[in-house]
Amino acid sequence: MKNWFFLVGLLSFSSQAWDGHVSGKIGSIDVTSGNNYDLRVTLVNGPKLCGNGNTWAYLNNSDSNYQTYVSVLLAAKMAEKNVTIYTSKETKSGNGYCHIGYISMN
Repeated sequence: MKNWFFLVGLLSFSSQAWDGHVSGKIGSIDVTSGNNYDLRVTLVNGPKLCGNGNTWAYLNNSDSNYQTYVSVLLAAKMAEKNVTIYTSKETKSGNGYCHIGYISMN
């Protein structure tokens, strides 16, 4: 019984670590350079992705596991599969842009 409560507590903590998580099909993928929000993703119908008004989320080339994220997002777009994108608000710009921290293709 104690293990069950520990597991529930752990799952609750992990779901609270993100500013947002939204599921849907990839609407668009934009690419730029120079750690300027290098890869930008929107979902179909433009849902808000991290608890504010931003409808796009990003990755930078310097992010850990960047190539794998890009591969999964492109595959999801081409296959028209749903993804769940978990994001955190970045603080450097003061605009709270949505930084992708975890994705799941359904």
